[in-house]
Amino acid sequence: MPINRYGFIVIASFIICISLSLSSCVSSDDQSTSLLKQYVQNADSLVMAGKGDSASQILLKQRAQFKSDNPQLSAYYDYMSAHNEGINLYIMGLYADSALAIFADKDIIEKYPEDYFKALLAKGDASMAIKQYETALEYYDKAKKSLSNGNCDGGNLVSKIADIYFNQQSYAQAARYWVESYHQLQLCPKPKSSVKLFFLTQAALDNIGVSYQKAEMFDSAAYYYKIDLAYINKTEALGAVDKKSIAAPRIVVYDNLGGLYFKQGNLPEAERYLLACIAIPIKDVDGMRIPPFTKLAELYLQTRQYAKAKEYFAKSRNLLDLYSKDNPVPNIEWNRLYAHYLFTQHQANDAYQYQSKYIRLKDSLDKTNAKIHRLDVDRELNTIHRENLLADMGHTERLEKLYIIGATVLVVLLLAVSMFISRVLKESRKNHKNTRLQNEQLQQTLEELERANQNIVRIMRIMAHDLRNPLSGMIGLANAVIEGESSEENKHLLKLLEATGMHSLEMINELLKSGLAEEDEPMVKQRLDINELLRDSVELLQFKANEKKQQIIFKSSETPIITSINHEKIWRVFNNIIVNAIKFSYEGGMILVNIKAIADKGKILIAIADNGMGIPDQDKDNIFEMFTSAKRVGTDGEQPFGLGLSISKRIIESHNGKLWFESSPGFSTTFFIELPL
Repeated sequence: MPINRYGFIVIASFIICISLSLSSCVSSDDQSTSLLKQYVQNADSLVMAGKGDSASQILLKQRAQFKSDNPQLSAYYDYMSAHNEGINLYIMGLYADSALAIFADKDIIEKYPEDYFKALLAKGDASMAIKQYETALEYYDKAKKSLSNGNCDGGNLVSKIADIYFNQQSYAQAARYWVESYHQLQLCPKPKSSVKLFFLTQAALDNIGVSYQKAEMFDSAAYYYKIDLAYINKTEALGAVDKKSIAAPRIVVYDNLGGLYFKQGNLPEAERYLLACIAIPIKDVDGMRIPPFTKLAELYLQTRQYAKAKEYFAKSRNLLDLYSKDNPVPNIEWNRLYAHYLFTQHQANDAYQYQSKYIRLKDSLDKTNAKIHRLDVDRELNTIHRENLLADMGHTERLEKLYIIGATVLVVLLLAVSMFISRVLKESRKNHKNTRLQNEQLQQTLEELERANQNIVRIMRIMAHDLRNPLSGMIGLANAVIEGESSEENKHLLKLLEATGMHSLEMINELLKSGLAEEDEPMVKQRLDINELLRDSVELLQFKANEKKQQIIFKSSETPIITSINHEKIWRVFNNIIVNAIKFSYEGGMILVNIKAIADKGKILIAIADNGMGIPDQDKDNIFEMFTSAKRVGTDGEQPFGLGLSISKRIIESHNGKLWFESSPGFSTTFFIELPL
């Protein structure tokens, strides 16, 4: 949830709500209720001072003084339920149930509607915490209905729906709900506490900005961040809220603005906001400086200021070690970025460990969030509305009337459908003969096209074979003439002629190995140790890597990996991908080659990673196409043909395997080969 760093602020606002509701409902003659009000107010002050645990202990000790049949006790249960979120979800649910149990009598609900509304929200929050999302939506829907008497919750309920959409990564939808929450907050009667109004308004504006930024609607994000910052500055200038309470929201909005400018490529402005963010003097109690430290590390990594990057990686890591439980997403991002940093420092083994940790943590988080991603909020709310509608009808006569109406409509629809089907059948019979003739003509045309295509392929194959001999002769003659030529200018021209001939001959050879090869050529396989085959390929290509002062690191399997493959074709795949890694890596770079057997899945996984120029986003979709337009010159001017990856993909798929890649433009590319074990 975007405002989790404001846990203490949310609790403070919640307690203020409790205080206000108590002050409006209690009787001055009820000594127990007066004491409860006093204790909640004391807890309110402690939370605002950052001592939420002490506030909870005070309320727990004084609980015995309150009568169990006192409806105002629900405020205590609501608070304790919220306090236990993230501590003990079972206890959180028990407190929410206790708050709701007070309103078993309809008369109590009518007498204390605001307290009943808060109890329903507490139960919905407890259900969300244990991932019972459909149940949570039911209680939120009940809470919404309880507001029908004109009460206003300041957008609290709408913000909870926004949280669900945000966690589902439906950021544009989340932004719309938070905008609605913000407008409701402005329209509702103003709370007595200016501190509460400040935190609720500021948090709503920040959440809108974060959601729009996640949705890549950067102009809208910047608009709400700047409104938020102007609101913070205005509140500080008026002195309505003390400077210590202003500091935390200002850190967050500076961090978000810095991240937005960084995302847009405005690095000077990003650096300015991020440095201003970490310079604000405030005690870091929940790791709120982790995001700005990490963003600065990434910024300096991108601008190759490696000493500064290292400094801010260390600072953010120190905070993560203290508050990693409250910051799972920043922890995952830190591992990804630090792996990139280690690659730039040529610490490949350490980089691989952090990259693996990043993948493991991300997979774990994705698995945890899988259920909420499957939740269709609109559909569930509509389902709840329909179920409640049927339950409220309650009378058999009305249900029977609905059944009769439905049956009548169904009969009418069946008649209409029958007439339509009859008409279609008549038209179908009428056109059946023509359709059959057209199909026969199309089939004949397709067969002729297929024969023509085969003839073209044969002609091109013959031409390719015939072109090789004169090209080889041309190259040999050029080479022979160079030996006896004394003019440097003529030698230069002859070498260009020789290079052009070699380049053309290479392309013809690649064509003969790809689209002009025999389609029905049998695939001869044999059982081989693919681990040793990959080792031989790496050792052979290390000589080519030496030309660019590169190192190929091979992490092999400790035991043989036996599988059934075509030796020549798989060798060609290894050669193509490793040569590409050499071609597109910079001088002095490092190439990682890893192979392992995944016995429980019956798979072999091979990874070949470089730290070169990466693949641009616009080229990723067509990189495997034959004669792709995504060809690029290597880092040392090597010429591409655009055939190798297409050939490799066809070979791997003919072995019932998969070939794919992951690439970060400007950093690295990793190709993965998966084959049956």
